[in-house]
Amino acid sequence: MLLFGHPYVPSLPFYHIDSIEALHHTPSNSVVTLFFTPENLDIIEHLRLNSIRFALHIETSTDAVIGENLGASYFIVLPKYAEAIQKVAEDYLFDAKILGYIENTKDLENLIELRLDGAIFADTIIKINS
Repeated sequence: MLLFGHPYVPSLPFYHIDSIEALHHTPSNSVVTLFFTPENLDIIEHLRLNSIRFALHIETSTDAVIGENLGASYFIVLPKYAEAIQKVAEDYLFDAKILGYIENTKDLENLIELRLDGAIFADTIIKINS
């Protein structure tokens, strides 16, 4: 299980953006996050064309299938959606990893029981304004 933001485990930085301009304020080794919406398809295309690792916040299995085809490296999901999305990812052998979004370490046990690819702690994601 991958852990991003756990206090004992060093991890990659994640930066939430809402525009291509905001991307210019992120370090080169970071993972960019954004919500999977039609309004963000231009940003997603820019990330894909420039081989920038990105994570999508998603809620449905359909979003996961589309996001996998768009080249997302990670999917960030709330625990209530996680089990169904993880199952689709396993059935279709996704390259992207499913990360459960949690607030603290006591919530980690639930994600372990769901057999998710990983966990990302809420305070790990840094918001970048354009």
